[in-house]
Parts: sequence; C-alpha cells; structure tokens
Amino acid sequence: MVRPATSADHAALLTLWQQNAPWQGYAPRPEAEVDKLLFCHPYFSYKHTFIREEQGRAVAFTCGCVGDDIPRGKERGYFTCLMAEPQWDTPETTTQLLNALEDSFRAAGRTASAVTFFNPMHLPWVLPGSPGHEHNNMPGIAADLPLHDRMLAHGYIEATQETAMYRTLADFTVPETIRLQEQQAAAEGNRIGLYDPAHCHGLDAMLQALDNPDWTTQITEAGRTGALLPVALVGDTVAGFAGPVYPEPTGRGYFAGIGIAPEYQHRHLGKLLFFRLCEEEKKAGAAYMSLFTGITNPARRIYESAGFRSVRTFGVLLKTL
Repeated sequence: MVRPATSADHAALLTLWQQNAPWQGYAPRPEAEVDKLLFCHPYFSYKHTFIREEQGRAVAFTCGCVGDDIPRGKERGYFTCLMAEPQWDTPETTTQLLNALEDSFRAAGRTASAVTFFNPMHLPWVLPGSPGHEHNNMPGIAADLPLHDRMLAHGYIEATQETAMYRTLADFTVPETIRLQEQQAAAEGNRIGLYDPAHCHGLDAMLQALDNPDWTTQITEAGRTGALLPVALVGDTVAGFAGPVYPEPTGRGYFAGIGIAPEYQHRHLGKLLFFRLCEEEKKAGAAYMSLFTGITNPARRIYESAGFRSVRTFGVLLKTL
C-alpha cells in the first residue's frame, strides 16, 4: 500500500535514505546532517511525503515541497527525491509514489510538478571520477538513473538537460594566451579586476540590466560585505562579474555564475572573468570547482577551455497536472 507519511515514520525514512541514497550518487552524511538537509528542512512537509509499505514495513518513499515564495511556487510543486530498497525499486513503485505526490500538489492548488534547481531543498552529491568531491545540489534527475526514464514514461517532459562540469584546481594556471587577451582588452579600455566600491561604480545598474533576482541578491551582498568579486570594468564602470570567490567547507570553489551587461557583451569578457575567478578561488584555498550549464549553452566552451569536463547529465523535468 501507499500512504501518507507521518512524523512516526521518521526513523524508517532516515533508514531508507541512508541505505539507498549513495547508489543514486548522493553524498554520504551522518544521520543528524541528513535530518538537517532533508527531514528537518523548513520546506519539508509530511503533507507531501508518501511511503510504500509492505507487510507493515516502509520499503520506499518520495517527497516534494511547495511554497509561494519559491520561484514559480504558486503554480508548481517541486519533486525532491524518491528512495526505494533495491527489490522495490520498480516502475510500479515509482508510478504509485508519483501519483500520490502529484495528488498532494493538486490538493495544494498547484498545476504542475517540477524537478528543477528552484527546489530550495539542496541535497549534495558526489562528482563521478573525483576523490569524493561534492556538488551542493542536483538540478534535475540524473539521466543515468532508471528514475529518469520512468518519470518521462509517467508524463514528465524534459524541458532541458544540464551537464555537471568539474575540475581540480591543484594544477590550474592561467595560460599565456589568456594573459595576452587581458592585455588586448585593457588596451581597448576593458579590464578585469576585483570589485572595489571606492573606485568602481555601476554594480547595481549592471545587476538591474541582467535582471536575475538570485544574482542581484548574492552579488549585491558580496559588494556590500567586501567579498572577493572579480569584475569586468569599462573605465571604472562595472560591466560584468564572476563569483563571488568563496571556498566552501567541502573544498569546492563557489560559483554563482558569469554575467555581462547586454551593452558590453561580445567583448570576450566572460571568458577572461572565468579564468580570473578560477585563479582567485585557487588562491583562496579551493581544491576544486564544479558547475552546471545547459548542454547547448555556448558558455560551455569557456569552461572547457579552462580544463573543465562534463561528468554527469541531468534532465530538468516538468509535468502539467
């Protein structure tokens, strides 16, 4: 049977996660940290958590979340994860649990179910081929998992695919060709530096032009607090950014993105900014960097030129309810 989970099921849910999450690629964590990341997360709700039970024992569960303050959250419920014991990891189990979760989204007034990076419940996973290095979130369902094809068969559409890219920084150096490009850009009035509010202006205008609320929040805070922030400057005007520079506790160099104001695009500033970001992350003590980009995104060529390689592909999935 499939039934709603309750707080009395906490131990069973935790056991299912601990025993089965690693084979999906999720990073191993102590029970207390799993609780913090998942079962005690502010957006976790038993209203959107369902168990498949066999002879009184939980053998699989799924959960999702809703929230008006989540991007597009007034219309979408967000799928978070599905865990099952190997013998119960079947298309039937997937269908039963997804039906229950989607019904709960409908009851909450949502018209779509989504698996995207907008889900505020961030679950770290291990980058394949790395010495245990982690990325802090999955933006969709990994294409190498059976769950990916099962969700497509269940009526989800793949809106896009995102590829995870990764490189260690121990051997990272800025090549001479990039140094020469920096010199050429400077000769044309475009330079790469670190944000200094005493000598740079236009950060707010640049962010307003990019019109990305997440970037606006993060980069405004970085500028206010004096965090290391690589910027592209035309004269003293901020034309773009990459960063901020922040080695996470895992050793990962943080990456919010690269943004170039529309009026300053097509000057190759994004590539120069990214190399400067990698250089600054290494100086700050980061051991590696990882990021996501669309598989057809032209920016992928920038990352590849800096030595990044694709290590896993994820499908961003949507279903109209």
